[in-house]
Amino acid sequence: MDNKGKGLENITKMYDKLTYFDQYGASVILFVIITIILLILISYCFVKINSQPIINDWPNQRCKPYIIPFAGFITHPEGISATDYTLENFNSCTQSILSSITGVMVQAITFVINSINSILNELKDVINDIRAMFDKIRTFFELMAKELMGRIMNMMIPLQQIIISVRDVVGKIQGTMTAGLFTLLGTYYTLQSLMGAIAQFIIIILIALAALIVIMWIIPFTWPVAVANTTIFVAIAIPMVIILAFMVDVLQVTPDLSIPTVQCFDENTQMNMNDGSQKKINEVNLGDILINNNKVTGIIKVNSAGSIMYKLDNIIVSDSHIIKYKDKWIPISKHPEAVKYDSYNKPYLYCINTESKVININHYIFTDWDEIFDKELIEVKHNNIRNINENKDIHKYLDSGFFGNTEIKLQDCKTKQIKHININDILENGEKVRGVVKINGSDLACQYRYNLNNTFVEGGPNITICDKNIQFSSTLYLDEKNKELKNSKEDILYHLLTDSKTFTIGDVKFYDYNASIDLFLEKHRIKLLSMKYV
Repeated sequence: MDNKGKGLENITKMYDKLTYFDQYGASVILFVIITIILLILISYCFVKINSQPIINDWPNQRCKPYIIPFAGFITHPEGISATDYTLENFNSCTQSILSSITGVMVQAITFVINSINSILNELKDVINDIRAMFDKIRTFFELMAKELMGRIMNMMIPLQQIIISVRDVVGKIQGTMTAGLFTLLGTYYTLQSLMGAIAQFIIIILIALAALIVIMWIIPFTWPVAVANTTIFVAIAIPMVIILAFMVDVLQVTPDLSIPTVQCFDENTQMNMNDGSQKKINEVNLGDILINNNKVTGIIKVNSAGSIMYKLDNIIVSDSHIIKYKDKWIPISKHPEAVKYDSYNKPYLYCINTESKVININHYIFTDWDEIFDKELIEVKHNNIRNINENKDIHKYLDSGFFGNTEIKLQDCKTKQIKHININDILENGEKVRGVVKINGSDLACQYRYNLNNTFVEGGPNITICDKNIQFSSTLYLDEKNKELKNSKEDILYHLLTDSKTFTIGDVKFYDYNASIDLFLEKHRIKLLSMKYV
């Protein structure tokens, strides 16, 4: 009994927890379905019974809720099934109903949007009017500017032609005056040289006559002749002294009684190398690195004849070489510690060019061969030559030199390549070679093959020309069409130093090596240029 009672109690508790829908939900759903079906059937029957009046008033009846589900069964166009037409009618009615509803809902928004649109249209019209106004103003100013520029051009073209003509005339006058000035300078220097030569000749004659008179006075039986010659000597010497004084004071003529000195060192001068070692100057090679990382760019060997030498410590150097003393550059002959060297008899002297333009020997600082310093160094850098910013650029862009196989004619009609020319060789026009120069070609900015009035030479960027048939004085100014860039550089270029400061290759006369820098220094340029017209 107890087990049965517990089971009944459990069943009772289980049913007590059930909701109404748990117990009668199926019945409710069934009732709803049956009700819907009945409503549909009633609606269908109502529609079918009243189908004709509905069809007759179809536009007004089609969207009623009890008609929409049966629209295709009441009526439908040919070619469309009842189901498709029902769906089509449903969509059309839905859109119509929603349109009427949303139209009311968005009426305020539509009003605002229409108002904004109207304002924007008005603003657009205003902007278009402003654009039109600016377009008219722009067109007006454009026409006015064209008219003004046209009138100015009509005035400027004749004026420009007049200016060009005047400039051409001025250029011709300038060229004529320049040529005339250089001709006068050349004539003056020629006259000066001629007067110096005459003075030198007279002095030699007077010296010879004086020596002869002295000999006659030594020999007793020639005293009468000595008296007569002494009288003649005095008669000639007094006016000649007056003439010579006039030539020296007024014409600045100095008789050339000696060979010009050069600025070089004794062959045994010890050069301090960058690695701490030393080399004799005559053993230094192109490209060697001296103390202070100073690269050798040129080697010069010259005839020592006529040079006055001085000794400073163990350095033997020519008298005019420049040395730095107490922050000033002075000739070695002015150095208080330098002593004149009286018995120098070696045939050759040596010098070098360097990137820094100075030579450090022991604790002394000398200029290199070019002897440019202070203002002269600045003058070279600022002489309208591009790329000259540092001292080493002077060698790179201004150094001269010819290819070693350049042919030069000697006085005996033989020819030699320039690399085989020796000191004391006599060239075609009587020029005596006083020095030979080697230049480091690999460091030059470029090397060219030049066409100089159909004389072809090959060399560095700054070959200087002393020929009145060629207008310019340096190949730096030669047109690109007359020079051909060499693809490969010669490691060594060569140049000469002569007693006339010039020499000839082919049909063209060139300055010697010194002009490579001197042409860019005011104190030398005018005299060098005047040589072209002598």
